[in-house]
Amino acid sequence: MKINKDKIGRNILVACLSISGMVSISVGAVLNNLEVKKPINKVKINVIEKSTAKKDAEPILKEINIEVNMPLSVDVKDYIENIESLDKNVLKKCKLDTSLVNVNEKGTYTYQITYKDKKYNGIVKVEEKEAPIIDNITLKNIRLELGSSLPKNLNDYITEEIPEEAKKEILIDLTKVNTKEVGNYQYTVSYQNKIYTGNIEIYDNNKQTFIEDNSTKNNNNNATVAPVQTPSTSDAQQAETPQTDQNNSQEEVQQ
Repeated sequence: MKINKDKIGRNILVACLSISGMVSISVGAVLNNLEVKKPINKVKINVIEKSTAKKDAEPILKEINIEVNMPLSVDVKDYIENIESLDKNVLKKCKLDTSLVNVNEKGTYTYQITYKDKKYNGIVKVEEKEAPIIDNITLKNIRLELGSSLPKNLNDYITEEIPEEAKKEILIDLTKVNTKEVGNYQYTVSYQNKIYTGNIEIYDNNKQTFIEDNSTKNNNNNATVAPVQTPSTSDAQQAETPQTDQNNSQEEVQQ
């Protein structure tokens, strides 16, 4: 049997090509089903804000309001109203002066900002902290011995506990009280447009002791005197002596 080698070779080649084609199609189908992630390139975007600052702009100063005993800022930026309109180099050269401001006392003061040869003046208002509201104040009735000094402590006049912020606003009027003369006197306390009235009694301790001693003496004398009975004629002379002692005791009480 004669073998045709050329025909066999062609058949083998066709078969190989067929198998190769089938493999390629399969691989292509598989690759189509796979999700291939491509790297994402990050792009950095810089946003440049357009500056509104002007080199020739001048500072406009604020009016500063603070409470008594509050510290003042030392940053010049806190005193300029149009901070965004000024160039940074201008701000660096501005100098702040608050030496005329007394933060410990209520009032209106001036501060100054200097830039090159120019000086700008602003106002600082130092205000008292708003006093608390007190619905009612109860005053004490005070007794003082003749010649004594009037109390200086606010708690000696007012029953309630008063907040520290309110003590500075309370006014006590003692002008009608005379501690050198016995009597009853009125004093007043005013706070937030309200006036309260209290009483101060001035007494003489020595005078009261004298009256009590005489009263005691009078009671003792009355206790020792026996009731007088109507004497008979024969006893008249014996009754004269105790009657005379009784009259003398009554005269001492009157004196």
